Amino acid sequence: MGCCGERQESPGVRQCTDVTFLVIFIVFVCILLFVAAFAIVYGNPLLLAHGYDSFGNICGKTNEEQAGGLVLSGLDMTHRPYLFNLDVSHVNESIKICVKQCPDKELSVLADLKKFYEETGSSLCSYNFNFSQLETSTKLSPEDQFSSPLGPCPLLPVFQSDQVLNRCVPSANSSVPTDVLRSFYEILNSPAALEQLVADLYRTWRLIFILSFVSFMLALVMILLLSFATAAIAVTFTVVVSVASVAGTLALWWAYLETKWLLDETPIEQMLEETATNERWLLILAVFATLVTLVLLCLAAHVAKNVKTLAALFKEASGFIKALPSLYLQPIITVAVLLSLFCAWMYVVLCLATATTPEARQIILYTEDSNMTSVNKFTLLQFVELSWVRFGWWIYLIALVWVSELVLSCQQMTSAGALVDWYFLTSGRRDGGARLLLTSVRRLVWYHLGSVALGSLLIALFKLPRLALRLLGIKQKPLCYERGLRYVNHNAYAVIAIEGIDFCPSARVAYQTMESNRLHLSPINSTGDCFLFLGKCCVTAVVGCVGLLTMRQDPQLHVYAVPVLVLCVFSFYVAHSVFTLYEMALDSLFLCVAEDQALSVGYQAYRRPHMVQALTTLCAKSSTQPESQPMF
Repeated sequence: MGCCGERQESPGVRQCTDVTFLVIFIVFVCILLFVAAFAIVYGNPLLLAHGYDSFGNICGKTNEEQAGGLVLSGLDMTHRPYLFNLDVSHVNESIKICVKQCPDKELSVLADLKKFYEETGSSLCSYNFNFSQLETSTKLSPEDQFSSPLGPCPLLPVFQSDQVLNRCVPSANSSVPTDVLRSFYEILNSPAALEQLVADLYRTWRLIFILSFVSFMLALVMILLLSFATAAIAVTFTVVVSVASVAGTLALWWAYLETKWLLDETPIEQMLEETATNERWLLILAVFATLVTLVLLCLAAHVAKNVKTLAALFKEASGFIKALPSLYLQPIITVAVLLSLFCAWMYVVLCLATATTPEARQIILYTEDSNMTSVNKFTLLQFVELSWVRFGWWIYLIALVWVSELVLSCQQMTSAGALVDWYFLTSGRRDGGARLLLTSVRRLVWYHLGSVALGSLLIALFKLPRLALRLLGIKQKPLCYERGLRYVNHNAYAVIAIEGIDFCPSARVAYQTMESNRLHLSPINSTGDCFLFLGKCCVTAVVGCVGLLTMRQDPQLHVYAVPVLVLCVFSFYVAHSVFTLYEMALDSLFLCVAEDQALSVGYQAYRRPHMVQALTTLCAKSSTQPESQPMF
């Protein structure tokens, strides 16, 4: 009996593990598909980035379908990107239309509107209005006949306007009354905060995707350089991590101070809520980044003191991975799957944010002349939020964490299985690389998807409460339990590959094995983990800085700090999927050597004598225990 129990050499006795949790995950995926189907049918992400007029047309886009059977619905608004209110004093009751250009000067009479149209091609009147109608002879003046809150032309005067969030907003330099300007900005600030954040994600999803891919390339270059495992590379990485972390922190503080100075100079009636929200988020991120930077600098100092140990450790890990060069394909496949899942998740979330149903409402306008009172009825369109949408938010928040962790767990399980098989079942240093990887994938799919579903669920259960607290703005100390659980998961997957048993028994066996060798493994294992963690943070900091400098230049974003945060989360996941190759190599190497020593008698009986000797020597140099005490 070895430290992991007796190996099950015959693949015929291997059985499916943790089937219950596989069934739970399948049911969860079915729920995700059900919610996504309804969200896609009822949602339209274009509503977030572009306003829509009173007839259901989305400004700046082609509208092919008529909404509610309205005559002025389903029009091509490609060249009309801005939303304009016919009555800025009563925005909620006013008819809204899409226009090509906001008025850049005050227009006092209808003749000014006609001249503005002739100069710019932008009509500020209803879509079916023709300015030749102004020449029609009536007892009423053109202003009395055509200018009203419900059209066809706006109430006069039309104030000079600025383009704010794709809306025509009266300029502070115009003659607009202060109370009207304040009420207009209150309307702009009224959308739910969650909808504003999702709208920003819609505007930046392409940039997030591109920079996430950049983070993958950066992480891939870093692990390829690690294969050289020289002290110079270790020192270089440590310096780069320190510089990138400090630069990222300084960039966040500078962005916060600039936003704060802008708020201090903005009159209260013209202040946008998203600017204040940006200030709060940037302050939170800057403080958090400062704390993380201090921790990273301490870790960098620890790694710098152990450069020789680090170089020797990664030399062995690189040899382990080089024996199976096909493993380098895994991060590419994992990142491709993760980016696809992130795009699908973001699209469904955008649809959830706009899952509405059109609802017609009638407005009655009474007009009087010298002889009679006329009554005009207008049918307008508004979009009403569906009641079940908020439940979908929570389901997809859980899905983001659980499914992402499951993808990473599949990569870890496959890597562990291939490395364990190479160590114990092949004789040559490069025997069966692709074959062993395919065998490990087949074993995962046929037998152990339930185990990775359970392992990823445990990680998700630790992450979700912390994520919910962050969304609520509640600060919490980082928990070491999650990192410890992730470490146990890595070793449990290796034990599952060896023994073919359920996740919990495998985790117990892995924990007992590593705990019995804790005094010897702790110094070198902590050094390796610290270095890999620094690498992930380096990638995240570099990509986050680029995203911050780019997104803060976009005036259409409500709260650009949130897309930056999402970018950092995605980048960390991508970097983690790449660096986990070395994490699994280190953990599997330690576990295989421990198993090899437990099953073998004498140095010559070891499956990989050179690896046992190298790791034992490395542990002896790093351990504070007497050399006479066995390493494993």
